[in-house]
Amino acid sequence: MALSNNQRLKLNSGSPIDQQVQLGDAVYSAPVLLFASIEADATGGLSITVPFALEVVQVIAQCRTANGSGTATLRNVTTAVTDAIVMAVDKTNIEATTIDDAQSTFAAGGNMNVVTNGAADRGLVTVVCRRL
Repeated sequence: MALSNNQRLKLNSGSPIDQQVQLGDAVYSAPVLLFASIEADATGGLSITVPFALEVVQVIAQCRTANGSGTATLRNVTTAVTDAIVMAVDKTNIEATTIDDAQSTFAAGGNMNVVTNGAADRGLVTVVCRRL
């Protein structure tokens, strides 16, 4: 779970050491990971609710079942944020090679989704984000 702004401020004003290093600011600005576990047909899209305003900086697909034409694509509603990430060879991790910067920013409460190429594609998609 990501740190809220109120929690950030409390950490910053905690112990003298926390105040000196501004621990809350450091934790608040750390990368945030969102996950989509694809365990069933996701050709229609698997929804990920956006907890706060953020920008997607990388997406990693971990294949969990071999499927020769398997791919996963992160989308902003129906528009692709990433290229189709290969998810075909079991146990492999493949990063997105492209991210559309015009689509990679999401508002709090927004919705991103992961869509697969085939009904049998299975894997774990990790979305690496930075808070805005």
